[in-house]
Amino acid sequence: MDALHCIQHLQLRLVKSAAITGDCASDLLDVLCKLPDNEASRLVDIIGLLQHEADALRALSKTIWLDSPLE
Repeated sequence: MDALHCIQHLQLRLVKSAAITGDCASDLLDVLCKLPDNEASRLVDIIGLLQHEADALRALSKTIWLDSPLE
């Protein structure tokens, strides 16, 4: 049951992370040039967070597929 619980926990994290996609970052970049400098700087920070979340999603995906106790 521990293995199943671990997989379900990882799946839940994947679902939460998947809510933020690369499309969001792309849309934000489209409006970046239309913003004042201070707001554009904040937007760049948000995009960085989105990229970090995408990296975390990739790592979780690898964990599920490579370390799956059900293999």
